[in-house]
Amino acid sequence: MTALTVGSLCTGIAGLEHGLTLAGLNTETVFVSDIDKGACAWLEANVSAPNLGDFTALDELPPVDILTAGFPCQPLSTAGQRKGVEDDRWLWDDIQRLVGRMETRPLVFLENVPGLLSANNGHAMARVVHGLASIRYGISWGTLPASAVGAPHRRNRWWGLAYPADASSLRWQPRPRPRTSEPPSIRRHGPRHDRRAVTADADRLAARRDSRAALGPQEQKRRKANEGHRPRHGGRLAVFGHYAAAVERWQIVTGRPAPAPDVDGRLSPHFVEWMMGYPEGWVTDTLTNRRQALHALGNAVVPQCAAAAFTALAARIDDQAADGRSQTPAARSLTRW
Repeated sequence: MTALTVGSLCTGIAGLEHGLTLAGLNTETVFVSDIDKGACAWLEANVSAPNLGDFTALDELPPVDILTAGFPCQPLSTAGQRKGVEDDRWLWDDIQRLVGRMETRPLVFLENVPGLLSANNGHAMARVVHGLASIRYGISWGTLPASAVGAPHRRNRWWGLAYPADASSLRWQPRPRPRTSEPPSIRRHGPRHDRRAVTADADRLAARRDSRAALGPQEQKRRKANEGHRPRHGGRLAVFGHYAAAVERWQIVTGRPAPAPDVDGRLSPHFVEWMMGYPEGWVTDTLTNRRQALHALGNAVVPQCAAAAFTALAARIDDQAADGRSQTPAARSLTRW
């Protein structure tokens, strides 16, 4: 089967592209785009496709079957000022402009933080939805955290899959979905977790808080310090204390053991690389500077989460097509996961 061509904006360390591969797609990346120093160094060493650099200065993009874009989250994140559409780093309008000029009408796989939904009192998300409708695109979207695919951290993200009004002409076709391997469900008001695990964790934490409340301040401080060193698992997992079960689960998902979490008392990039779900050496073999590696990983997605998100969103689009629904692009834009 001929590979699907992929173009990437705000590429970083190609987490979205790796996610497409994990989702079972046969892809070939034909161009990337990034201006971050570390990301550019990584791309030059690991990706043969040309880096188009600052895409906001481009008039058009090469034709592809799928376009990916994890556009900057800084204007939308609760860790920043949340200027949203008024931030200079709000790059959505340029992405929309370039997609609207593409003759191939690709699928557009998007990622950002959930803050996109509430920034500017909802205007930021409305800008995305109505902008896509203006170029005759619909979109399905939802939020999915990395913990939903087994990662030992939450890292909740917004995911969107935009598709042209003439979606029947797409070269991409979704794969059959066995009932036993459906991706995690996404609800309008947030992700559905493994409720048994969540309930057990909540009960354990509540019991711990209650027991602390009956102690004096000094005893509370001493016990809290000791809890981090109390082994719940034997052997090497004991170093993770109460997080050992989560670490063990991710080891099973990724198929490789967790590296040491720190080196000389500082967070290890090798551990973060594993925690983010990348193969050993994906980043650390190229970016040997600790700060640069952590920066690149901090801006990345968990590829297993990207794979699950793409699969779920693509299935939703396929289900709509199978139902023979006749909707305008604007109406389809309001479809949620």
